[in-house]
Amino acid sequence: MPFRKKNPKKMILMAGLQGLVIGVVGVLLFGLLLNIANDRKVEGEASGGKNTEKPATENGKETGGEKVETSAEPSLTFKAKQYGMFSTKESAISFMAVEPSLERAGIVQAEGQFYIWSDLYVKETAAVSTEALPSFIKNFYVSTSSCENPKVKNMMTLLTEENLSKNFFDSIASKEKYPDDLATIVQAITTFSDSPSVIRLHVFTHYLEQNDCIKLNF
Repeated sequence: MPFRKKNPKKMILMAGLQGLVIGVVGVLLFGLLLNIANDRKVEGEASGGKNTEKPATENGKETGGEKVETSAEPSLTFKAKQYGMFSTKESAISFMAVEPSLERAGIVQAEGQFYIWSDLYVKETAAVSTEALPSFIKNFYVSTSSCENPKVKNMMTLLTEENLSKNFFDSIASKEKYPDDLATIVQAITTFSDSPSVIRLHVFTHYLEQNDCIKLNF
């Protein structure tokens, strides 16, 4: 019985092709197994590991066992009636000198600027539209957290009272808790105005100029 001769070239080509296919399949299987192992590892860490991130909080409340630091002394809120802003105190004084309606106004320095304010409020109010000079209400915050003298802190807090008057200051029971010259300052201011907003403004500006620790934020 005759035997067929095998083609050696064809056999070599087939063997090479078979080896290539097996190699590709092996690489794909190895990659698939590696991805499955990594996925299981990640799931295990997510379920069994500890979460080190803390949720954001407001008002300094504790969350997740961690205490968030907050300011022990919140800022005081005031509202000023403003007529202008100047780069120097001299220019502000010159402007006030030619405006009779600003004879009771004051000059406040903050952030390198000089502001002309006529009234200082603690509640919402609106600028009078019938005035000859344009004005607007400017909201700002006062911080005394860096003041070491408790009398200064008490003074700024006292100015948040609504109905200030000479009788109000005279009736303060513990006057030793406030600056020693308070009575003198109030006496001088009430000689030209008994308006609570004007009294508040000039008491405020007096102690602001004397104490660099009082900070204004707009």
